[in-house]
Amino acid sequence: MVNFKPLPCLMAAAILVLAQGVGAVGLPDVPNTHHNPHHKMTPNHTHMGQALTNGRFDFWSRVRFESVEDDFPSGHPLADTNKADMIVLRNALGYTTGRFHGFYARIEGEVNDVLNSDRALNLDGDFTTPQFRGETPFGAKLPGAPAGLKPPAFGPPPHIPAINRHAEGYAIIPDNDFEEINEAYIGWRAPTGGCPSAPGPCDGPLSFKLGRQTIIYDNHRWVGDVIWRGNNVAMDAFRVDKTLGKLGISYAYLDKVKRLFGPDSAFDEWKMDDSHLINISYKLPQFNGKIVAYGYLLDFDNNPRTPFVEGTGRAPPFIGPVIFDSETFGVRFKGRHEISDRLDIQSELEWANQDPTDDAKHLDDNDYYNIEFGVRFGGTRVDNLGFMPIGEPTYQIRVGYEVLESNGTNALQTPLATVHAFNGWADKFVAAPGGSATPLGGIEDTSITLTVLGLFGNKIGKNKLVINYHDYSTDRSYMSGANRISDYGDEWGILWGKPFMGKFLFAIKYTDFKSEDGFSTDTEKFWTLLQYRFK
Repeated sequence: MVNFKPLPCLMAAAILVLAQGVGAVGLPDVPNTHHNPHHKMTPNHTHMGQALTNGRFDFWSRVRFESVEDDFPSGHPLADTNKADMIVLRNALGYTTGRFHGFYARIEGEVNDVLNSDRALNLDGDFTTPQFRGETPFGAKLPGAPAGLKPPAFGPPPHIPAINRHAEGYAIIPDNDFEEINEAYIGWRAPTGGCPSAPGPCDGPLSFKLGRQTIIYDNHRWVGDVIWRGNNVAMDAFRVDKTLGKLGISYAYLDKVKRLFGPDSAFDEWKMDDSHLINISYKLPQFNGKIVAYGYLLDFDNNPRTPFVEGTGRAPPFIGPVIFDSETFGVRFKGRHEISDRLDIQSELEWANQDPTDDAKHLDDNDYYNIEFGVRFGGTRVDNLGFMPIGEPTYQIRVGYEVLESNGTNALQTPLATVHAFNGWADKFVAAPGGSATPLGGIEDTSITLTVLGLFGNKIGKNKLVINYHDYSTDRSYMSGANRISDYGDEWGILWGKPFMGKFLFAIKYTDFKSEDGFSTDTEKFWTLLQYRFK
């Protein structure tokens, strides 16, 4: 294992190159105001009938094969559940009306179908979380406990996840069959007025949406749509955005979060109470970047379908880390220093503090920080698809150091994030109860990522290759059973994707996680997908 701790070196480098950047973890940044991830804005019409009938359809279809293999030691009670595989077809069809006096409506439905026989624990109806009050025999409610995980005769079972997995006989792949309305909202944005110096019409600087919608901020670290899974996360919310030149202000009030597990799952949704998302960004053209200040105030209502109370951060040991009410405030900088057409120095710096509130006031606060630097060299520039440079291939190397702190009682959590995009593709720090599952010891993630755009492009055209490596350790060591955990393990992954025929994409992806200190199992995952999309 690598024991190199780059924080002192990176901090010294930060003093020298504070004003350069691009992110090394997560997904590409999105615009923090007026962002429509699934559709384009429609023209304005003078008659309502014209606006209703002259809208735009968008369609997204993806078929994906996924396999999982966990390496349990010989004799482990879950050794026979070490594998899972699934072929899933996801289709999403949306329609956005034209605008009438700036108003428009949007609806999008999504359907997920498992095409092969169900060979996975999906975390939907196959995951049972019974409520126990101490008088009900466990075996009468959920039989099939494997040897070595026998529960007491009465009271709560000590290993609900393991017992569910044993009963299903497979490893976890959290995709399933479902039909769902992913977006259904009324929006408004003035058709003109956003850029008065432009030669033609330009959308206005004020917009709002009311209803079920997709909300993403920055690189998905705190608020995302979990785009990798079959069921995209959506939020019942009111959102208003305002731009004032280089300044962008976004506010959202959350009523409900529709999660990725589908209506049959106990973890289908979070009902929110007095929850607010605030994001303020300012463009810095001189640094080819932006600075962002944010506040995410989350208050979770209780969900009676789960064996713990949402919002408190308290759960039985067999559940693991769960969500808690919190206020997270932070600041983020991202920029790029162009040395030449063929060379960029990139950086991303972020700090936040998460303070438990309301039902979680018994917990203590933790900090988050992320320091990343990269270099881009080779081809002259990259097109807006991010797959092919103009000229020779483009190479990008990024080094990152990300910390989710622990205070010894609880660790920082990111329940609304697209967690799969962070801390490795094996999803060792993800769990259904809380979305994120930062262990009690927190996370220190040292990573290096190589991206190559347009490799052999003169022969095969546009393509992208990504190779990454993560070394995970605790922010604070802790005891787990008889093991003291200070080193979680390491992971490397590779992804290759190629667009073709305009709207198609083919990709393959693989990751390999090696556990240390008894934290988890060694895990390999493999995916291949074919996608068609237009909007």
